[in-house]
Amino acid sequence: MILNSMSQRRLSDINFVIDKDLNVKEANRSFLRLIHKTDCNINISCIIESYDIRNLKFFLENFDDSKPKQNFIASIKPCGNYISCILTITKKGELFDVILEELSYSRQLLDKALLESRELTALTQNFDAYYFTYDGQKFIFKNTKDLNTIFYGSKEDFKECLTNTFKINLLHDDTKAQLDSMLDNIENFVSNKYYKFLQTDGNIFTIHTLKTSTRSTSLIVAAVNLNKTNSPVLNTYAESRDGLTGLYNKKAITEMAVKKINDEKSPCTLIILDADKFKECNDSYGHIFGDRVLVTIASCITDAIKGKGIAGRIGGDEFLILLDLTEEDDIRNITRNIRAGIQWNITNIEPGSQVTCSMGIARFPLHAKNYEELFEVADKSLYIAKYRGRNCYIIYKPEIHDKIIMENKQVDSRITNGKFYNDNVNEKIEILNSLAKISKDDKDSIKNLLELLRLHLQLSKITVYDKNFEVLYMVGLDAKEIRSQYINSHKNHYFTIFNEYDFLHLNNTNVLGSIDSERYDMYRSANIASILEVLFRDEGKNPRLMICFDLYKPGRSFVRDEVSFALMVARKLSEIL
Repeated sequence: MILNSMSQRRLSDINFVIDKDLNVKEANRSFLRLIHKTDCNINISCIIESYDIRNLKFFLENFDDSKPKQNFIASIKPCGNYISCILTITKKGELFDVILEELSYSRQLLDKALLESRELTALTQNFDAYYFTYDGQKFIFKNTKDLNTIFYGSKEDFKECLTNTFKINLLHDDTKAQLDSMLDNIENFVSNKYYKFLQTDGNIFTIHTLKTSTRSTSLIVAAVNLNKTNSPVLNTYAESRDGLTGLYNKKAITEMAVKKINDEKSPCTLIILDADKFKECNDSYGHIFGDRVLVTIASCITDAIKGKGIAGRIGGDEFLILLDLTEEDDIRNITRNIRAGIQWNITNIEPGSQVTCSMGIARFPLHAKNYEELFEVADKSLYIAKYRGRNCYIIYKPEIHDKIIMENKQVDSRITNGKFYNDNVNEKIEILNSLAKISKDDKDSIKNLLELLRLHLQLSKITVYDKNFEVLYMVGLDAKEIRSQYINSHKNHYFTIFNEYDFLHLNNTNVLGSIDSERYDMYRSANIASILEVLFRDEGKNPRLMICFDLYKPGRSFVRDEVSFALMVARKLSEIL
């Protein structure tokens, strides 16, 4: 990121000296230009986000003298917008020398490498003789044999080059319209589409466009696929394809499925896929990002089923997949690849996103005698997958799943008539009553209370640590402890990402991948997907107690009201312990 007020000067040119109270003692010219002052008589709390001020002071007060240089991540607001930065801090006596670097600059080389690797991936998936790219300004046309550049230039010149190279028949109205539409879409970075072109010799070739991107740069990569021997006919592609994802639309995929199942009686597998938390994604990040999510889901489906079936988009965030396979192991391999691909690819686009997928699966003729019945069975299986916490798939087995469907309907009835909410309140009251009765020395009662709280919140594990971050209590699905050693070796920065109220709530620990890779690896080693960590301090502001709530299931998250309840119980428990 470049600040206008700094005339192309990078934030990495900035350094200054501060004391423990954040008063600036010395500073270079770049720092003075950053704060729009001629002298350094300032406290840097005026440009640091309030969330980070307290943590930075704590960091400086507890600076590890055994490490000459340490990093602190903070957000600064020099000219209206917050910018994420790394502060590289060196202690010099009672003062601290600080070099300020903007995080986005440290990613630029990585972004460039990612674009190049994704361009290569796009080529290998759509390999033929030629491809071209568009970076927002120029078109670059290459061959795939030796990657020699055939053309570099503007849209109009590229259109002429493409027409001459592939002998495109511009007298054919549909082909001319396709060419103009493709170039306009590419200029607007609309991607993941197929275009058909009629050549003057009567053959047809296609172009498939893909979009690759990093945090700062976007690129369109288009693969040219030749030697299509179809008869020259009017291009009906748009009539059978979904305009956003390039998959078949609902009408086309349904007709193909009906023909395969009802008419041809071919053994196959039907999968209904639904994007989890897609509405929340749209509400949080906007519809443009939502469209990117749908395109990514379609791409993951296409990659996983290549040569083994077809897929279509049948609703806003709902997809239908028809596989030629019926063996359970084959189905599991494909659905695992789809699930994992969606989870990690969307997280790479936006680390804070919670979008995953749920799938319901039914096989023909094992589970139904026609398409309509098979769709209904797959839909029931999807219903079960949603109830099980999302981000999973269910291959229908009547001896197991018919009973689950009946039980879930009973739960729905409880919710409708108020019994669910009444039971939820009763559980909370039971926990609070138990909390009022226990004492510090009553270890069994404390452990029972924690287990009661864990079951009520549907958590995987609750762990309570003492002031030395040794385990006092642990209840849950396993006895694996992961934090003690890590916290004791990273005390100076472990709590820097806690908020001003001394707790950290993350519904997706993947966001730590680009902030603190070691901590990210720690959570991954224990399959922890969501966390709520609460720190309590003594009168001297030193850590006294920490309570951690963990969820293993990816795609599940803490309900907001339940976070409030967990914090309330944790605070009352801290008063006892």
